[in-house]
Amino acid sequence: MRTRTRTLTGVLAAAALVAAGCSPTTDDSGGDDQKTKTQSGSISYQAADNQGPAKPVDGATRGGTLTVMQPADFEHLDPARNYVNTQQVAGGLLYRALNGYQEDGTGKLLLVGDLATNPGKDVNGDCKVWEFTLRDGVKYEDGSPVTSKDVAHGIARSFAPALNEGPHYLQQWLYPGGAYNASYQGPYDGGKPAPDGVTTPDDRTIRFTFPQPHCDLPYAAALATSAPVPAAKDTRANYDLRPFSSGPYQVKSYQRDVALELERNPNWDPATDPIRNAYPDSVRMTFGLEQAQIAERLVADGAADQAALSWTDVPPSVLPRTTGAGVADRVVKGPTQYNWVLSINTQRVTDLTVRRALNYAVDKDALLKVLGGQAAGSPATTLMSPTTAGFQKYDLFNAPVTGDKAKVAELLAGKRPKLVLAHSNLELRTQQAEALRKNLTDMGFDIVMKPIDNSSYYDEVGRKDNPYDIYLSGWGSDWPTGSTVIPPVYDGREIVAEGNQNLSYLNQPSVGAEIDRVRKLPAAEQDAGWMALDRTIMQEYAPVVPCYYDATYELHGSKVGNAVLSDAFGIISLNGIYVKK
Repeated sequence: MRTRTRTLTGVLAAAALVAAGCSPTTDDSGGDDQKTKTQSGSISYQAADNQGPAKPVDGATRGGTLTVMQPADFEHLDPARNYVNTQQVAGGLLYRALNGYQEDGTGKLLLVGDLATNPGKDVNGDCKVWEFTLRDGVKYEDGSPVTSKDVAHGIARSFAPALNEGPHYLQQWLYPGGAYNASYQGPYDGGKPAPDGVTTPDDRTIRFTFPQPHCDLPYAAALATSAPVPAAKDTRANYDLRPFSSGPYQVKSYQRDVALELERNPNWDPATDPIRNAYPDSVRMTFGLEQAQIAERLVADGAADQAALSWTDVPPSVLPRTTGAGVADRVVKGPTQYNWVLSINTQRVTDLTVRRALNYAVDKDALLKVLGGQAAGSPATTLMSPTTAGFQKYDLFNAPVTGDKAKVAELLAGKRPKLVLAHSNLELRTQQAEALRKNLTDMGFDIVMKPIDNSSYYDEVGRKDNPYDIYLSGWGSDWPTGSTVIPPVYDGREIVAEGNQNLSYLNQPSVGAEIDRVRKLPAAEQDAGWMALDRTIMQEYAPVVPCYYDATYELHGSKVGNAVLSDAFGIISLNGIYVKK
């Protein structure tokens, strides 16, 4: 999944999720006082884990308004288009997927049924046919029942070319081997109500039949793609502004770029929900403040901000003020699964020598210093992060973290490529882009900077015909295997007109063929296969410059209770959070 354009502090260190077909791994490549954090996870079919209500949080109280302060608005809340971690956590208050995670911030993740009574039944034992049974008593905000046909419609509409910014696992698995929506583009304009392979025998049952085995479907079913959307409430592109609630909250008001106000969904029944406590009476998300302003207010802990938090990491200018008494205990930090890279648009930068020169040129240390120096992360050399199962560190270029000017000059051989650098218009992202501009200019490139509004950043660079050559992007595994990094980000067969996840637009038949081969390997061999392909892609095509592995460093007010880091999303979780009296 994508991470928001944000400042990052802390060092990514370790770990793994034990998923179907995955093996645990740890990597102690990290540094600072966060030490190594190992994630562990499992899929639970135990009745006690899958039954609601969610386990109570010690000392939690019901009531109050929680405020989330963000510099910029969300790009999307529509579940078909929701693929940035902040949006996913916010969306999880409004709608429920088939599955979800129980977590407490300790690194332990438990996958259980959310809408479904359990994480799914492998009907034939070959991972090709999966069946989910929906819970009794799950209702929308108007009191009508959630049905399996609503889940099927939600999946079907995600094939629409205009709603394609979200995850594509289900779509690709139903229609493998090429562009997922080449033959089926959803129910709009006369399309079938559901894609091939998705059936609803009754109102509480949905069945998936895949051409090939997919043993990690329970994890894919935890993504927003499987959230229900009743056809009668489907407003297509406008659904972004008013998703129809199946979760504990509903939209009260939404003024783009100003505030999103959520109030309780009166028809949400906690007895049906094993994941969310929904302690606050309301949640207010505000947009438009600079990162430093947000951090200063949270440090000061004024009366208006005591029940507030931010998913924006504390910027360098405020970091020194977060270590003292009364503030340090309000910091939430830890490693995440994200890797930040400088994506190179290979449609425009077609010369492999130039792309390799960029890998020698980028000053990773300068990028990190903008975000707080060594505490902001650790330099990356791979496509996948150390949290990925089977991770093995390698460094093909062996350049100093500040770059290798002599090697760049050798590769460019007197040429001075002109490149357009796109960047988010957030203050620190602009500073980071300026540092990159100075760095690359000194290394022998001509750089033109182009700012993009943060609320549409990934939409803009995700357009196939975008006019940019290079841009920073962050990606993390949806569950810690290479199958959630390499195929979505580097399979050129999935490139479409808009909403791309392959932001380097790498389109190499050999990569697609190897993706298909690795997917068919025995589960125990896939991790090594993805890692080998990680290296091959960098060695043969250099479509990105790996920049840094990240962690998070967020702050909350003194009246926010149970603010823990979500290991599934890399930011403060809202599922068990509460407002202190």
